[in-house]
Amino acid sequence: MYFNQYHQHYQNPYPHHYFYPSFPPTYSHRQYPEVDDTTFLQSIETFQKISKDASVILNRLSKREFADQLMRAAQQGNKQEVNRLMNSIGISSPITTKYTPTGLELTIRSNVQGSQCCTLTMYLQWGK
Repeated sequence: MYFNQYHQHYQNPYPHHYFYPSFPPTYSHRQYPEVDDTTFLQSIETFQKISKDASVILNRLSKREFADQLMRAAQQGNKQEVNRLMNSIGISSPITTKYTPTGLELTIRSNVQGSQCCTLTMYLQWGK
């Protein structure tokens, strides 16, 4: 016989196993607002645009002469020249440029309905 304070005459068929009372799961029936995908779809459309801008940037950076000018300006710490070169690419989205001795980080941001919706960051290694 198995004795405890709750079931004093309970016969445990498995003497080496303990039984724990199970409680049924509680389900809460939460009400969610209707889904409005307008902003999400606008963000996707905007992100597609900045993805195209990123492709234009990469095509320009792949030109050896441009890449050499950019790397030289960054190596000399000439942020003004780096920004001038990046702006000369001619995309409409604003670009934030950061560079280190090992690489270049480019961030393109865009807005939807007056608030920032989309960010695309690329890191391109140019040193070890």
